[in-house]
Amino acid sequence: MNPIIRAQLNDFKNANANEEGDDSDFFEVMSIFAVENGILGENIDPFRAHLKGQEFGLDGIAISVQGILCTDADEAASVLSVGKNHVGSFHMYQSKTSDSLDYGQISKFLDAVYDFFTELNLLSGDQIEDLVGARDQVFSAATRSNPDLKCYFCTTGSGEISDAIASLVLSNKSRLSALNLFGSIDIVCLGARDIQQAFRSATNASSATIFFPKAITLPEHDNIDEAYIGYVGADQVLEMALVNPDPTGGRHVNRAIFYDNVRDFNPDSEINKSILTELESGDFSSFVFKNNGITVVAKSISRKGDTFTIEDYQIVNGCQTTNILAQAREYAEKISVPLRLIGSSNGDFISKVIIGTNKQNEVREDQFWALLPFMKDLEIYCSGQDGDEKILIERRDNQYKDVAIERTRIKKPSDLMKVAAAAFFFQPNRAARDHRGIRKEFSEKIFLPGHSVELYHMAAFALYKFEYLVRTSRVPRTFAINKFYVLYALVRQFWNTPNILEATPRKRAAVHKSVMGVIRDNDAYVAHIEKVSKHIEALVSNSSAKTREQIRDFIRTETFSDSFNQSYFMENAEEI
Repeated sequence: MNPIIRAQLNDFKNANANEEGDDSDFFEVMSIFAVENGILGENIDPFRAHLKGQEFGLDGIAISVQGILCTDADEAASVLSVGKNHVGSFHMYQSKTSDSLDYGQISKFLDAVYDFFTELNLLSGDQIEDLVGARDQVFSAATRSNPDLKCYFCTTGSGEISDAIASLVLSNKSRLSALNLFGSIDIVCLGARDIQQAFRSATNASSATIFFPKAITLPEHDNIDEAYIGYVGADQVLEMALVNPDPTGGRHVNRAIFYDNVRDFNPDSEINKSILTELESGDFSSFVFKNNGITVVAKSISRKGDTFTIEDYQIVNGCQTTNILAQAREYAEKISVPLRLIGSSNGDFISKVIIGTNKQNEVREDQFWALLPFMKDLEIYCSGQDGDEKILIERRDNQYKDVAIERTRIKKPSDLMKVAAAAFFFQPNRAARDHRGIRKEFSEKIFLPGHSVELYHMAAFALYKFEYLVRTSRVPRTFAINKFYVLYALVRQFWNTPNILEATPRKRAAVHKSVMGVIRDNDAYVAHIEKVSKHIEALVSNSSAKTREQIRDFIRTETFSDSFNQSYFMENAEEI
């Protein structure tokens, strides 16, 4: 194996010390991480995109909607239920620790990709079935534009493409195009140097150097180190917004640096079309007068004359502007754009700037919760736990990008809302999909100043451990759809009413101690998961639900939830 790749692989393994597998397994996941979070500028947990079995020709499938990874129909439907102009993407992976590209392996990989979107004669298993559910959700919502398809074959060798492989890639691109399913199709072979650079990009904080002449210093503020206003060339905006060139020479918009997700950009809107038409007609000078510009918040700004180097930054306002400029990049040097550049390391103030500059847009759920004072206390408590119980609460996108830690330990406020709905409010059937209903019903009962950080950490840790046990095959993957019932039943085993958050400190502590005792003991937690899951299987067997998708929908119903409550807790009454 290439020695640099070996060193990076060791770093990746050390950062994910609790994960199991040999070097080939870890390289498969590291490749997904490097491409998604490095080349494409996404922000995903690569272990969730990794295929755990011995699937024919595939090591990973990342299905994204609005830039959010979806591993089953529930997750896709949840994202699709909010907003409009949804755009999906399919990223397919195969990785080999070999010295060169192999024609037969690439052919097998591309056959598997084709099979996933057609007959499914070659691929099977619960994970594939879940992903097919997500796939179908994406296609059902593709009314305005078709999803993109990107296929990556990764190797630890040179990545040099022979004429035969080039011909193979071209013929398979035509075969996939003939399906008329995709907006664009890319098939890319990556070698050691590509993986090295992508891994560095994925693990380093965002950094850019721009030319910002005639920058005007803004007034002092207690929460701001320095701030400037003025205008820059559009090429400087793209310097901040585009990732490094991929092996084909293309530069993608870096989705990870935006507050308002870049997937919300709608190139077919009449406004965006008219702006592009103006630019293409040669009217460059009007842009700076008609456009509101962009706002960039950076944790660090270093200035030398008119040259500014910014690090760990976000474009918090200007998603539409940036995407338009990316589409018209050949004119970038002729276009001027208004710019506000703010240097601040105060996370709460940054969040307020984000909200203030996006008042005309719907505030994302995670950002809404992240601003609450309780969430900061919870973040500090969770990150301060020792060893296996450490959880990182991500209150700002890419907050932990350059932190060497398992990505599976990072939980967003929306993740906490789901587990709270199941574990604290006893709504396991609604936790997976009914985000709007849960938020509306419980917004005044969740994340309150007097709540126990220990209980929320307990719920987040229970979710992390459940996913870990499934990922490491200690729990069958078929049980994964039961996770919210598992969390609900675990808490209700020690507390019988949906008001634990309002209980006295002594009673909360007693429940916390009992639940954590089960979670910390892998054997005990596995036994609990199996008991709940087998009970669910018994109830499902008496229904008409047969496929995994039908079963998932069935256990989300009020009817099933009532049946589970009546039967499970009656059978286990002595434990409650």
